[in-house]
This record gives sequence, C-alpha cells and structure tokens, in this order.
Amino acid sequence: MHEFDISSLDIRTLKTLKLVHDLGSFSRAAEQLGQNQSTVSYAIDRLRTAFKDPLFVRQGRGVSPTLRCTELVARVEMILDQIAAMVEPTAFDASQARTDITLSCNHYERAVVLPSIVRRLRKDAPGIRLKIMPSGVDGHRQLHRGECDLLLSPVLQGSERLFRRLLLEDRYVCVVHADHALCGKTMSPADYGAAQHVLISYQGGWSPGHRQAAEAEGISTDVIIDLPSTSEVGRLIEGTDLVATIPLLLANTLGDNIVILESPFTGDLPVYQYWTTRTNLSPTHRWLRDMIAVEARRVTQDHAPGTR
Repeated sequence: MHEFDISSLDIRTLKTLKLVHDLGSFSRAAEQLGQNQSTVSYAIDRLRTAFKDPLFVRQGRGVSPTLRCTELVARVEMILDQIAAMVEPTAFDASQARTDITLSCNHYERAVVLPSIVRRLRKDAPGIRLKIMPSGVDGHRQLHRGECDLLLSPVLQGSERLFRRLLLEDRYVCVVHADHALCGKTMSPADYGAAQHVLISYQGGWSPGHRQAAEAEGISTDVIIDLPSTSEVGRLIEGTDLVATIPLLLANTLGDNIVILESPFTGDLPVYQYWTTRTNLSPTHRWLRDMIAVEARRVTQDHAPGTR
C-alpha cells in the first residue's frame, strides 16, 4: 500500500475538516461551502487516510469528532490563521481601509459601546463596513467557527485559543419608573425581595453576580416578566411598579422617566473583547481593537458611577 502524500492536502480540504468539526454535520458543512455532500465526504475520506483515524463517528443525526480530530482542528486553525495574516498589508492607514468586519455582541454592548464605535469609524475609517451579529451565549463558539472577527462579551472564557482584553467594568443597579414608591428611598434587601421584578434571564446561559448575591442571602424575587435580554426593559417598566436590575451604563441610556436606584445586591460586570490568531497580527484589526478599547474607556468616563 502506498503512503499518503501529505503535501497533496490543500487549504480547502483543511477548511472542510474544520467546518465539519464546528458544525457537527456533513450536510450542514456542504451547505455552507456551497458543495454537495459527496464532495465533503470525499475530502474527509482523504483526511482519514492521511491521518489514519476515523476523525468523525456518527452520533444521532450528526457526527462527533474523535480526540485525534479535535487535536488536528486546533492545529488547522493555527495554519489557517497564519495564512490569513500573511496576506494582510504590513502598513495600515485607517482612512484608506476598505474591508468588512463582523462583530458579535448582545444588546448591552450595542446600546452602550457601539454608537461610539460607529461614530469613530465614520470619522476615521469610513471604508470599513461593520456587520453586527447577536452573540447570545454562543459568542466564543462563533469566533472558533470563524463566523465573526471580534466578540464583545461579559462571559468569561479562558480558552487558550482566544485572545482577551478587558474593555470596561460596569456594575448592577435597579431601575424603576419615576413615580415608583421606592424613589427617594434606600432600597433594603427586604424591599428588593418584596418588589415585583423584570428578570433578565440571558437565555438561561449566564447568571450575573447580583442574582447570586441575592440567592446567597436567601432573597428570592417575584418575577412578573422574564426577558431573554435587556433590549426592552426600559419600555416595559415605564408606567408600572416593576423593578429591573441592569448594568449602570445601560441604565444611563434609558429615558428621563426611568430612575436609577442603588441595588442592595451588588455585582460587577467586566466586559471583554475576544479574538483569535486569525486576526491577532492584522494591522487593521489591531487598530480596530485599540479604537474600541479607547471608546469603551471614554463611555465609562462619560457615565461615571452614580444614580439619578
């Protein structure tokens, strides 16, 4: 039997391996690549021969990678990222940049930081086109799959395959309508427990620190409205007796009819930006990450901690 010539593998085949691994499906990978499933199967069969491993095994309606496959994909990601970095220009002039960048984030980042980022882009780099996609609780996997270039998220991820930079530090406060009975008072833990609440459940994938602090003191909340994100919280509590606990910087973006109160249960909210080796050395992306960090600091300074 002839040994497989490893040098015959091409970049497209390696991308196919990574996509099947990330999606857990031959058919979904074929759909995303614009190919038929037999073409994807042929590419994986070549890799099975090359690496002497089944790479994928059937599991339910999809496939699950072998340990060897997962190890290979980690190296393939590095190879693909290094190749992408090779074609980047060595010098960067923001005013002359012409590129598309995909940013993944949720409502908090869109409301608090994104407006400043967009204004800065339009002023300094008008040729950069920004696509925004929701991260939900899946943002880190979106990065690994190459679906986005940059992630803004408070969800801490310690993966060695991701770079991380702290953008800002926020904290949780309570917000109520301007004629709420608690306005002008110091909210006690008992007041908090007796109130009726809007709960931000974050799709069930993340629990903020203030909720853990309340549970630690045995305080349960009477949840009247359960929201998957913070996007509608201001309009929902307006004209009601409901209380919502949200980050201060976000609370500062709500209307004049909303009053911010100190919460008896504190919780910090650090927000990070994440990226991969694919964009780590890119002058364009370095400029973008630095610019976002500057704008995040500016937002934090413009809305110094306090209540209204």
